[in-house]
Amino acid sequence: MSYDYIIDSSVWVEYFSGSEKGKKSKEIIDQKKIATSIICIAELADKFTREERPFHNHLLFIQSKSAILPLSVPITILAAKVKLEQRKKKPKFGLADALQFATAREIGATLITGDSDFSNLSGVLLLR
Repeated sequence: MSYDYIIDSSVWVEYFSGSEKGKKSKEIIDQKKIATSIICIAELADKFTREERPFHNHLLFIQSKSAILPLSVPITILAAKVKLEQRKKKPKFGLADALQFATAREIGATLITGDSDFSNLSGVLLLR
């Protein structure tokens, strides 16, 4: 199956909070073919756990709207290359971000994010 967008952690956080950025992503989440990397699920579970907030209902919602995509060897290898290149420009660019970007690239989807670390990459829709 093909997907239009990969939704990253920052977008799900904004969506659930009802912020302006979250409202901008609502149409995409509600009407497009979307997917979410398993890495994003781990990041969200971590955030909710640290904040001592329940995650289960949010996870069920994500699963109802979005396919959850696993990692693969090609995604991990591409992510390593992306991280290395991005670190030259953005010293704090992390492996989790690289994995989400590589997932989008691997399936030919656009990564939608609110994270400015992605600002210089093609194939990214940066919510502002």
